[in-house]
Amino acid sequence: MGKKYSLKAAVRDEHLFFTVGGRIDSVTVKEFGDAVAKERTNNPNGGIVFDCGDLEYISSAGLRVFLSLRKKEKEPIRLINVSPRVNEILEVTGFSQLFDVARGMRDVSGRDVRRLGSSGNLTVYRMDNDTLLKVYSDATSLDVLEQERNYTRAAFMSGVPTIIAYDVVTYKGHYGMLYELVQVDTVSSLLQSNPGELEQLAGEMGALLKTVHSSEPDPGVLPDTQAIYEEWAQKMGAFLQPEETAVLSNLIRAIPEAKTVVYGNFHAHNVFVQGSELLLINMAGISCGNPIYDLGTAYMNYVNAPKQIVRNTTGLDPERARKFWDLMIRAYFDTKDDKVIQDREEVIRAAALLRAALSPAVSAMDQEEVTQCVAQARSRLFPEGDRLAALLRTAKF
Repeated sequence: MGKKYSLKAAVRDEHLFFTVGGRIDSVTVKEFGDAVAKERTNNPNGGIVFDCGDLEYISSAGLRVFLSLRKKEKEPIRLINVSPRVNEILEVTGFSQLFDVARGMRDVSGRDVRRLGSSGNLTVYRMDNDTLLKVYSDATSLDVLEQERNYTRAAFMSGVPTIIAYDVVTYKGHYGMLYELVQVDTVSSLLQSNPGELEQLAGEMGALLKTVHSSEPDPGVLPDTQAIYEEWAQKMGAFLQPEETAVLSNLIRAIPEAKTVVYGNFHAHNVFVQGSELLLINMAGISCGNPIYDLGTAYMNYVNAPKQIVRNTTGLDPERARKFWDLMIRAYFDTKDDKVIQDREEVIRAAALLRAALSPAVSAMDQEEVTQCVAQARSRLFPEGDRLAALLRTAKF
């Protein structure tokens, strides 16, 4: 008699997740099939994911349960954490072509790592001389990792200097991705250990951002930046009056359409140095739109944010951050003409005020921080909405 199987069901990320263990064979298959059908009836929405990390064996009868379920589903059924033995069965029977199959992930929790930095929902570690580990927060699902891998692939194929992840792993209960790197460090950490390199690194950062904005992805591969900003503007309805959210939408629509890569949150913590090359690694916020979105966010990070946020985001004190911005933007526009920089910075400042006003919809904030953002928008953005919209219409650098 086969070993008793185990099955647990839960709804996560709007999908029905089954955790399967033991053996699914001629003895257990009917009970397994009936339990899966009952759970699906009780939870009819979203896709289905089977976590097969503890599944030791599945017979042809068990595979027929999957096949019958597949015929009733609108979305592909995902099988994750599949062991080598079960994966071999799926390969031999051709089931790996019918289902979305992900092999079991390695756990690297026991490895010695050195923390390099953090940004948003992730922390980056050096695992050894050849490997970089990027670890995500508790709230990050496998879908998010797969989406970022696809975005990273699209950015790489578009000419953006980045690195493709070669493996998905787990680290101390979190999902992570491994990157093959040699002698890598963040621009932020290099500036702290070698402050005299500020001018050189700022110039290289400006050139890198220009390269990003010279890249055009294939149509439909990346999300639209304007649509993302519009979604944020609608979320701000929880904090603003309807006429104020209308100003935000008007400013967003004023920005000319463009089809270049937009990185999303360009600053020194997110750029890595490998030898003489600067590389981007965090592609979770990448999209397609006008470069002014990136320029406005960078200006907000380096110049326009409160002092402590500037320090946290850039790794620099506000005075050095402002100098870094000045050098970076001159390299970006490849000019020493103060008038050119002044005129373009006026447009960029408008985009920075817009991005700052949207911050509560983008980042987790406490009530005091939200109140400060709203107060700044009401004092600096909304009273000049028409003038700022006119400036943003000229954002065709």
